[in-house]
Amino acid sequence: MYTYKEIKNSFPKEKEKLESLYGRIVPVRKLSYLFTVPLINMGFSAFQVSIISIFFAVAGCIALAINNKYFVIAGIVLVFFWHIFDCVDGNIARARKSASKLGEFVDACSGYFVMAFLPFSIGIAAFNEGLFLEDKKYLYIIIGGVSAICELLMRLIHQKYAYTLAVIENKEGSHLEKGDNPYQLSGFHKLRKMIDIECGPLGLSMFVLFLAPFFKLFFLLDLYYCLFHIASLIVASIYYIGKGRN
Repeated sequence: MYTYKEIKNSFPKEKEKLESLYGRIVPVRKLSYLFTVPLINMGFSAFQVSIISIFFAVAGCIALAINNKYFVIAGIVLVFFWHIFDCVDGNIARARKSASKLGEFVDACSGYFVMAFLPFSIGIAAFNEGLFLEDKKYLYIIIGGVSAICELLMRLIHQKYAYTLAVIENKEGSHLEKGDNPYQLSGFHKLRKMIDIECGPLGLSMFVLFLAPFFKLFFLLDLYYCLFHIASLIVASIYYIGKGRN
């Protein structure tokens, strides 16, 4: 039987340095340990928990887009549970020492579902609020769509660059030692990681999401996500194209 202490001790100390300010204020990680203990002792695998987290992500985004305050609140709760379960699958993999490439892939897909649908759902929620734009409030949905596209395109560019580099290095017979440890980052990658952690969808903007249905802040969140993701796409494109030329 796994205990709370065992689960907590399996968490890498260096990863704690990557915890956002939001993550330090809201005990998502500690909550994930509480959920991990019964799930791992019931026999759930990291893969199964990742699939459950995808359900929370999709269900939460759908609920957010429904023009009903209670559904919107339920959507926020589901997104919050997605965040918890996104930590739980890693906890299980580390505790059982069962980490695998397939697990990493499914875990990443879970995040991509949120990055694809959450900005769009927030755009629909802003449309349902109907503040400021009046007869042109459909623009909020377009802004949410642009935000989602920019976010996914930025990640696609990053993954394509990493894949191309991996193919080149494999052909040259190297072992891809660079980047093996995601916690030993420097330069642009460290800066990008820290900005994404603090300013991205799982950073301080989560507080705005919690307050949005009570103070009608979805329009603000919609605009913020769009500007943040456009800026991220531009910076990533310039950086990786420059690296590719070199």
